[in-house]
Amino acid sequence: MMVIVPAPPLKYSHTIGLLALNGRGFSNPMNAAITDDGIIYVANRSNSFQALQGAVRITVCNLQGEYLDEFGKYGTEDGAFVWPTALDVDSNGDIYLADEHRHDIQVWDKDRNFVRKWGSGPGDDELHMNRPAGLAIDSRDNVLVADSLNHRILRFTADGRLLARWGSAGTGDGQFNMPWGIGVDSNDNIYVADWRNDRVQKFSPDGKYVASFGSSGSGIGELRRPADVAVDLEGNVYVADWRNERVSIFEADGYPLTAITGDADLSKWGAEYIVANEDIIRGRAIADLTPEKRFWGPTGVVIDKTTPGHLVVVDSCRHRLQIYDRVQYDDV
Repeated sequence: MMVIVPAPPLKYSHTIGLLALNGRGFSNPMNAAITDDGIIYVANRSNSFQALQGAVRITVCNLQGEYLDEFGKYGTEDGAFVWPTALDVDSNGDIYLADEHRHDIQVWDKDRNFVRKWGSGPGDDELHMNRPAGLAIDSRDNVLVADSLNHRILRFTADGRLLARWGSAGTGDGQFNMPWGIGVDSNDNIYVADWRNDRVQKFSPDGKYVASFGSSGSGIGELRRPADVAVDLEGNVYVADWRNERVSIFEADGYPLTAITGDADLSKWGAEYIVANEDIIRGRAIADLTPEKRFWGPTGVVIDKTTPGHLVVVDSCRHRLQIYDRVQYDDV
């Protein structure tokens, strides 16, 4: 018999990525989404200089680290984006992207053709958002958005019709201070990374407040500017603890388990890049590479739906993904 042990065991697997302004690589990746067949979409935010060189795009690869494609570009026309913050994929393979500069959600089909959008310009009524940040899709293909500067959560249909909204500015239960990341569990409970309140809040599928966990600080169970949240099939909660440069892990009831700070080695893409550069090879041979293993500005966490599954950490300032395997042990 196989069981998952109570503390979620993780085994570092491999790293994907290197800095690249186009093609194989990333430029300040902000968030990622994984399809059921292991395809990873990565939203590259880059910076204002590199954006004009094509660095703002969605990179497509797989869990094994094979580069597949890219699409999208910097701009304000349909199918382009400026400050991408989060993305997810629905049951049809459609790709949804939040853009906090355009204040909108855009959608591409599984063949990466632009199909629709909603939202325009900052506002706080039913037709507008103000810097949408987190985005997640539930089991019914409803789209959940953390409407950051409006301090609220929005639920839309797949075609952009508003179904529900909740939240207000503050520190109380169900209130937010710049909600950023958002995730759902297997029962469609909703988890929000409440960025400036340094906590995660949990809501029922219909938006009723359930619980919160985390507080300001750097100890186990404490958070500093949580940027994203994901939940595995057992209900364990993974938080991109941005300012603490780590991923904090909690049980389903909010009990703090542990934190990981990164284990990266040189990615396959990176190794292929430096193999022809003897100076880099010699330099790495004598350098202390310990800092290179660590997260630097982790902005996204993603769990795939396989068993036991994988954790993907978007390691933004190092332009890479760190992949961890969820480990199962024999019950002996």
